[in-house]
Amino acid sequence: MVEVAVIGAGIAGLTCARRLQAAGKTIVLIDKSRGLGGRLATRRLAGTHADHGVCYLQAKDSQFQAWIDELVSGGILQVWTNGIHRLSADGVLQSPTKSAPYYAAPMGATSIAKYLGRDLEIIGDKLITDISPIDNGWRLSTKDPEFSLTAAQVIIATPPAQALNIARESIGAQSIEQLASVQFTRSITTIAVYPETDQNAATAIPWQGIQCIEHPTLAWIGLDSSKQIEPKQPVLVIQSSAAFAEQYFDAPDLSIIGQKLIDEIAPFIPTLHAPELVQVHRWGYAFTKNPLSERFLTAQTIAPLYFCGDWCGGNRVESAYLSGMALADRILNLSIT
Repeated sequence: MVEVAVIGAGIAGLTCARRLQAAGKTIVLIDKSRGLGGRLATRRLAGTHADHGVCYLQAKDSQFQAWIDELVSGGILQVWTNGIHRLSADGVLQSPTKSAPYYAAPMGATSIAKYLGRDLEIIGDKLITDISPIDNGWRLSTKDPEFSLTAAQVIIATPPAQALNIARESIGAQSIEQLASVQFTRSITTIAVYPETDQNAATAIPWQGIQCIEHPTLAWIGLDSSKQIEPKQPVLVIQSSAAFAEQYFDAPDLSIIGQKLIDEIAPFIPTLHAPELVQVHRWGYAFTKNPLSERFLTAQTIAPLYFCGDWCGGNRVESAYLSGMALADRILNLSIT
């Protein structure tokens, strides 16, 4: 039996697991995907890559800024830009009104998750379907009859709906109500890769990223290739508004949806030709609409069971990091008393 099993290898789960392991706990981290990071996602493409989830990192909390500084020192992050343009609801592009560092990973956002996951025992491609109480802990189950894992404590670091699927039969009504109350918006991301012959034109584009404010179709436009050290060709990442995603999320032909978003940004990239590659990704849990005020949740169960994520205290990477750190500190404090 391991001391702590962490379900979910996003930033909250990775952060919590790493802090606990550094304090001497035996940790196993399990995720339904092969990769790490959740929405810190990078799509590897022929000769290039694109961050199709989280666009950049920016700190409001000093603890998170200290972690960003660590990543900068380690060569994982760099300052990408000091200003983000804005697009108003009526389509007017506005220059940045203030200067502040926005950080990105030249090798892709997943390099941040890989940095956090170094030296951790991680079991990928395993969907935990259920946890059940046993003497002094929990049994974690999957559809794989060969899989067997028990843990004294369990941390579920997934979106609340997924956490409910795993733990509903083991938690009380209050925890169920808290988890069920959290709602998310959805998003559709389009990645557009342009010919190498357009790279010189891309360097003349006067923005690196555009935040779209209450736009009916768009939420974000990013010249993603500008994050790279020596980009060979332009790569744009376009994220839809929540309203657009609700309308088209289940559309059978994703290529049509991708083209709709590309058509929307045409006025902002007049010197680029048609993309030579387009990929579309759907995010079912893009941003929390109503995050909880707590940094983590503690279930009223005999064996320790906790929940954490960006939906605890916010809806960004910073919220996920602070949630994982706060929960790890709580567990360590409990182990001392």
